[in-house]
Amino acid sequence: MVGSGGDKYRSFLADKEGHETQWRHGGPPQYDLVNKLFEQERTKDFKTIDPQKFKLLVNGKKGISAEETLKIGSYNALLKNSNLGKELQLYRAEEESFESSHEAFASAFPRGFAWEVISVFSGPPVIVFKFRHWGHFEGTFKGHSPTGEAVELFGLGVLKVDENLKVEEVEVYYDPADLIGGLFKGESLSSDAQTSQVSGPSQGSCPFSM
Repeated sequence: MVGSGGDKYRSFLADKEGHETQWRHGGPPQYDLVNKLFEQERTKDFKTIDPQKFKLLVNGKKGISAEETLKIGSYNALLKNSNLGKELQLYRAEEESFESSHEAFASAFPRGFAWEVISVFSGPPVIVFKFRHWGHFEGTFKGHSPTGEAVELFGLGVLKVDENLKVEEVEVYYDPADLIGGLFKGESLSSDAQTSQVSGPSQGSCPFSM
């Protein structure tokens, strides 16, 4: 929780004097578990954006604004219009809401889905970097039982920043199959088991969330 003590990775989430943020679920997201996962398993040692100019582009597809990213959720933003054929899109971002997507991934990754920068190749104002995104598939996902295995993906990112180092554009390149494939390896559950699964809290939120 981002409270009086603050979140050392997300200090920018704390309200400034005279400004009170209206949070979607009544308060700031909880990142305690994903912070713990990051600190335990990171292999390397993220801040503000320009909301008026910000665009997110994934695998060369059309960019989406900060407002749309917030509306559909970061998971859907990263998986929307993926390069997988529709017959392989076992998770269809276009059919998911912000809430359903975060519930699904928080359920799959009860300890969170951590993110880190592995290497930085240039910058600024154009920062090119390699990243790692990982979690442990320890909860159900879309009617599939957990495997307990690590689900890990690597990708390249390009950040374009202004003179104040605020991000104006993010380009992300990665293989969605590295994520989705690992989450559908578990056995299919019965309909009764599916309805009994408990949605996880927001601590598993993707670090691309704003």
